[in-house]
Amino acid sequence: MTGHGHRIVNFTLVGAVTCSLPAALCALLGATFPDSSEWLLWGRNRNRWHRRFTHWFVPWLVLSLLCLNRAGWRTPTLAGLTEGESGDLWACAGFWLAGGLLHIAMDACCGKVPFLLPWRRTFGAHLFRTSPRPGELSPGEMAVTFFLSATALGAWAARSGLL
Repeated sequence: MTGHGHRIVNFTLVGAVTCSLPAALCALLGATFPDSSEWLLWGRNRNRWHRRFTHWFVPWLVLSLLCLNRAGWRTPTLAGLTEGESGDLWACAGFWLAGGLLHIAMDACCGKVPFLLPWRRTFGAHLFRTSPRPGELSPGEMAVTFFLSATALGAWAARSGLL
């Protein structure tokens, strides 16, 4: 998936599940970090290592669960963040990492990502193709992004009492 698709889907899915704007924004910020970190680690050699260590779900899952456990399994609130409560800060870190985890899950829908070891077997499906042009959504990606985000926005509105 491209960055736009990752950001849209992460924001709406996490918002729908948590009904928390700070949690959704943190997932949005973490949505493209697995790809961005490749530039930080490998620079121009990024394509050689694309979807290897940075797309290994195990550390993302473990760190996200550790942060959310430290937060007491709660979602961050604006009031808690303005007061600087440590639980809300840990929850933000957990949802930022969850955004990276969702990125990896969505990449597994359109390609291969590492499974238990980053240098061994991979898993994934080619449910749709991504566009070869940067910043452009392919028709398949557009359909998946629209369906997931529209469904999630509807669920978020219903859970928040807006519908």
